[in-house]
Amino acid sequence: MSQYQFSLRMGDRVKAEQEVMTSVRKATNTDETAPKRKHVRNCIVFTWDFKTSMPVWECMKSQPLKASEVQCYKAIITLHKVIREGHHVTIQEALAQTKFLEDLAHGLGGGVYTGWQNYSVLIRAYINFLLAKLEYHRLHPEFNGMFDYKEYVSLRGTNDPNEGYETIADLMSLQDRLDEFQKLVFRNFQPASNNECRIASLVPLVEESYGIYKFATHMLIAMHQRVDGAEQALEPLRKRYNAQHYALRKFYYECSNLRYLTSLINVPRLPQHPVNLFGDDFVPSPITDRPESTDGRGASTPALASASRSTPTIDLEAERKAAEELQRKQQEEERQQKLLIQQQIEIRRRHEEEERQRQMAIQQQMEQQRAEQQRQLEEQQRQYEEQQRLQKQREQEQLAKLQQEQLQRQVQGKMQELEQQILLMRGQHERDQLTITQYNQRVGALEDQIRQLQQFQQQQDASKDELIRQLQEQIEQWRQKYETLAKLYAQLRQEHLDLLGKFKQANLKANSAAEVMGKMDRLQAEMRRKNLELADMMRERDKALADLQRLENSRSDELDRLRNELEDSQDRERELNRNRGSEAQDMLRKFNDQRDELQRELDARAAE
Repeated sequence: MSQYQFSLRMGDRVKAEQEVMTSVRKATNTDETAPKRKHVRNCIVFTWDFKTSMPVWECMKSQPLKASEVQCYKAIITLHKVIREGHHVTIQEALAQTKFLEDLAHGLGGGVYTGWQNYSVLIRAYINFLLAKLEYHRLHPEFNGMFDYKEYVSLRGTNDPNEGYETIADLMSLQDRLDEFQKLVFRNFQPASNNECRIASLVPLVEESYGIYKFATHMLIAMHQRVDGAEQALEPLRKRYNAQHYALRKFYYECSNLRYLTSLINVPRLPQHPVNLFGDDFVPSPITDRPESTDGRGASTPALASASRSTPTIDLEAERKAAEELQRKQQEEERQQKLLIQQQIEIRRRHEEEERQRQMAIQQQMEQQRAEQQRQLEEQQRQYEEQQRLQKQREQEQLAKLQQEQLQRQVQGKMQELEQQILLMRGQHERDQLTITQYNQRVGALEDQIRQLQQFQQQQDASKDELIRQLQEQIEQWRQKYETLAKLYAQLRQEHLDLLGKFKQANLKANSAAEVMGKMDRLQAEMRRKNLELADMMRERDKALADLQRLENSRSDELDRLRNELEDSQDRERELNRNRGSEAQDMLRKFNDQRDELQRELDARAAE
């Protein structure tokens, strides 16, 4: 029964691949907008349904990604989401496509991308991050695309400290690459352009970074509980973890200020200080895709638990220094921003003063020009009134001429329109005649076919009559044989009765019973053979009668069908001739009425 346990979509693999091709084409269009989630979701669902992502890669390769920076960037976003959320086999198939990704990173003709959107730097950085992620999965195949800790523990466990240390170190290196890329994205925001596509690339980065952060936290807590002397042995990892915690907190804070990003996912909120790696009070919260409201983002994403009671002194000192350094940087940034704002205000004030002086000079010039324009206006008014009077006279004369010309043009146009209608009706009449001729030819061809069918039917009837005659002769012969066999059977039966009487007498008189019994057995065997021959003859007679009845029925049905088709063809021909004649008469009558009406109008105009 296992061969029948398959997904509903496996019933039509070709249709599913066509839908994936459409989704990829729509998700990677040239509009500077984010790839729609429904198109990306179709690609992800396809990998889970059919346990492969190769159609997605083939569709990506068929798209002209190097012709547009935006299209290429959206394709990378889509591939990142498919690799991360797709089936486990997606990562293995993506490792075989690194050459395609490296080729995209070089852009057009091995150079750089051209265009005004300035995505070339982001494309190369994004592809480098994806290649680093794939390389990590190649070195650590036990990970899925979302860095699920429970699945990792079920596959590998956490008993080997050395392996765990190396895994966490490589994972933190990948987190550093992600942090560098997200900073590059924020630096490439364009103030006067649409940043929706750039913001869309932050969505998988937020989910990826939070998945790595949760895994690293769980793994480090487990290693601190199992490793002896963890305070000193794992100190380098703790320092990197604390630094990445503050970097992620700043990253999530910047993302929470982007309204479009918060409408797509709930941005996580990390606690102010890193979690206590020596305790077990870490309770991460999932990232959801559809927040109910923008104002409720914080409530739907609970913060991680704060540091517990047993944090060592060296961690508190490092945390305090990191916090002071972060606060100092923030104060320095605020001071620079205030200075920049003051400079902008001073420049704006100087511009306003210059603009005011320029307006005063322009106003004085306008007052001098206004008096001169007043005098010119009065003179122009008198000239205008005279021109208006003369122009009115000319307009009246032109109007009379124009009305006469317009009337002539209307008459000529109406005549031309009627001539065109006559030509159209003549062409329609010719087409109708041609149609009728074709129909007549078709009817003639059908009549020929009917005659041929009738001849063929007559031939078949003749052959069937001959066959029936032969069958009747055979039946007569079999009847004669049957009567002969019946007479023979009666004779044998009488002989059998006679023999029985003789046998009774022979029993009384004869001394040898064996001879009599042998004769009786032979007679019985002969009687059984005769009975079997009689039954075979009766079956053959019934079969011949059934064949004769079936042939007669099929011949009558075929004749009825041909008669019905002939009558239908004749009815259609008469109906078509009647419709075409009435149509031509109506068009001719309408044309004559319009011509008489125009003639009457022309006579009335001439009389006036």
